[in-house]
Amino acid sequence: MKKADRKIVVNYIFILIMLVLFALWIKYLNVKITWQQAGMINFSLGFLLLAAYLIGGVLNILKLPLITGYILAGIMAGPHVSNFIDTEMVNQLKLIDDFALSFIAFTAGGSLHIKLIAQRYKAILLNIFFITTTVFCLTTGFVIISAKYFVLTKLLSFEQIVAIAILSGVIAVARSPSSAIAIINEVKASGQFTETVLGVTIVMDVLIIIFFTFAMTFVKIIMSQKGISIDIPFLALAVEMFCSIIFGVIIGKGISFYIDKAGYDLPIFLVFLGFVVAKISMFLTIFMKNHFDIFLHLEPLLICMSAGFVVQNFGKSGRLFIKSLESVEMPVYVLFFSLAGASLDFTALAICWPLAVCLAGVRAVGIFIGTWSAGTIIKDPASVNKKAWMGYLTQAGVAIGFAKLVQRQFPDIGLYLTTIVLAIISINQVIGPVMFKIVLNIVGDAGRQKR
Repeated sequence: MKKADRKIVVNYIFILIMLVLFALWIKYLNVKITWQQAGMINFSLGFLLLAAYLIGGVLNILKLPLITGYILAGIMAGPHVSNFIDTEMVNQLKLIDDFALSFIAFTAGGSLHIKLIAQRYKAILLNIFFITTTVFCLTTGFVIISAKYFVLTKLLSFEQIVAIAILSGVIAVARSPSSAIAIINEVKASGQFTETVLGVTIVMDVLIIIFFTFAMTFVKIIMSQKGISIDIPFLALAVEMFCSIIFGVIIGKGISFYIDKAGYDLPIFLVFLGFVVAKISMFLTIFMKNHFDIFLHLEPLLICMSAGFVVQNFGKSGRLFIKSLESVEMPVYVLFFSLAGASLDFTALAICWPLAVCLAGVRAVGIFIGTWSAGTIIKDPASVNKKAWMGYLTQAGVAIGFAKLVQRQFPDIGLYLTTIVLAIISINQVIGPVMFKIVLNIVGDAGRQKR
């Protein structure tokens, strides 16, 4: 480490220690007045952001991803370590996820270039096929074969084990576009490998919804022991996805029009728009359910991805659009990933860590086999082919959402599945970003981004 870097690290650590001491003093004043408690939430969030920024800065000097620092800060401040940010505060701050995810989805869509996708479409499709197949089969098979050896699952019936195995296999396929995009932007990565990983991650984020719907339908058949039709759920899903994409296209055209005609305060406008999209989607779901007894959920991530894609590829404003997002991405990432760290459930990891570690390992093996198979067919360089799996380990929000949905629909197995999934995500979300940054530097894509 250079002398200048050591000085920066020492300064950051000193400031962090002072922040922690001040935060502890404020935290234990035993505030009881309502308006002061509201202020305490704001203070806690402000402290978390400052601490995350400082820890991220220290880890960045040590050649580790910034978001790893943000996640680590959230873990240390969260309910399972210091309890500075307790469970109630984490739930109250979930509102931040709405606009942060929408904002990140804008970046995801805007990062996809039609020309580059066309050049790598074969690699993207082959990776999706082989990764999905190998990860699903290995994870499902492992759960079925080994369930009797783990405390959490050994007392379950065969039908329950098969149901958990199938759903675990599907959830294991899920990725974390937010983490992948954050790392790519941090190291300014660009190139064939980066475009392939980004394309696979984003396309998979859409397809996983379809796979999960089929898996849920199949599990209903197993658990009820009677046949049901898959036509209605699949048709509803198709309508939701179609409407989300159309809505996204309209918003994308609106963003392009705004940039062409106005163009001022664009970063603020995009942050506000991401929040509005999330709120409209939530409102529409409730409105349709209450007034028409129809469950229609427009997916904010898909809407914003579509909008970003349209702005980037079907207008003249793509470059300005991405630059505007980049100008405000750091505070958004600090907010999102520090709260993600605070939300990680280490109680679940403590309960079933042997099973979680094994499944995380099986998933990594499946990803390696899948990327190696795809790379062999398209004749990627051996140096890239053997390390491509390191770009697909991150896992977060979608997987958690699926586990929670299972818990609502199948209470008998949902608690077991949620515990397993949260434990695996706790592992993958800490290790995944580090591995992805390493492989981007290995393949030479880091520092090549030109927008």
